[in-house]
Amino acid sequence: MAMQTAAEIPIVHMPPLEDELSSRPELSGIAAGPWSPVDLPRGRRPSPTTIAIVAALAGIGAMALGGAAVLTAARSPERTTTVSAPRQPAAAPRVEQAALALLAKPSTERVAFRHAGGRLLLAVGSGGRAAILLRGFERARPGAAYYAWALRPGSRPVRAARFVGTERAVFLSVRLGPRTSVAVVAGPPGGAPPAHARIVAVRG
Repeated sequence: MAMQTAAEIPIVHMPPLEDELSSRPELSGIAAGPWSPVDLPRGRRPSPTTIAIVAALAGIGAMALGGAAVLTAARSPERTTTVSAPRQPAAAPRVEQAALALLAKPSTERVAFRHAGGRLLLAVGSGGRAAILLRGFERARPGAAYYAWALRPGSRPVRAARFVGTERAVFLSVRLGPRTSVAVVAGPPGGAPPAHARIVAVRG
């Protein structure tokens, strides 16, 4: 393909814009020349008075809504939220607590009852205060009870406690001497324990 030189390229002459405008009646009245600036209409800003009126109306509307909410809350029934406190385990009876405290002292003497299968224990403090601790002991028959007797050498037996077998601890009503034993008998309250009583905590 042959290359053309700059001298061989044809030059097209365009008529001036003024001639084009004068030759075409429909374009008459348009001035040729540089573009003239176009003024766009500016947006109208609200006056301070208008802003104040709108703000006042908004405040009145907020107050009206707040008043309606207060009236609605006052007319509606009150709802009480009850928070249930966690249930605490029932505290051990004072008698049981006192018996455990007596048993925990190093100076307390501990004597197991014979023929009780390890279900009765006699705890005697240094001052003679004593308690019987029960664990899984058989309950007495309806209308009957168990009686604890203090057996002092050379003295008559003394009734020291009454229980039915469902207790965890029973304190004796008398203080025990150094060689005083305790017998537990099921039966009527009167009379002394029989000589063949087998449930006995022997001391001394």
